[in-house]
Amino acid sequence: MNYRIKFHPLVARDLDTIAKAIIDYAGPDIAARKLAEIEAAVATLKTTLHKGSTRDEIASGLRAIPAGRKAVIAFLVDDNAKEVLIYAITYGGADWIARIGARGG
Repeated sequence: MNYRIKFHPLVARDLDTIAKAIIDYAGPDIAARKLAEIEAAVATLKTTLHKGSTRDEIASGLRAIPAGRKAVIAFLVDDNAKEVLIYAITYGGADWIARIGARGG
């Protein structure tokens, strides 16, 4: 069964920040490739949603998975609504735990 993917409103800002950072040090082609890796990892959550590390100490039900070599995707699964909420995406060692806290996680 496929779950619907939803995004926290600030995830677009996360992705923009990631793209800008990668463009600055590696160029637009590498940035596009890294963003595609993140997108592919998000897409896997439609069908394999209960994967990754549970991080209940940060927020109840929170999970985190790597995307590529340097990104982390933090998400919540709502089995009743059949949804996966992408709560934050970080890259290159950015503090995703602080980001979750700032978003009310």
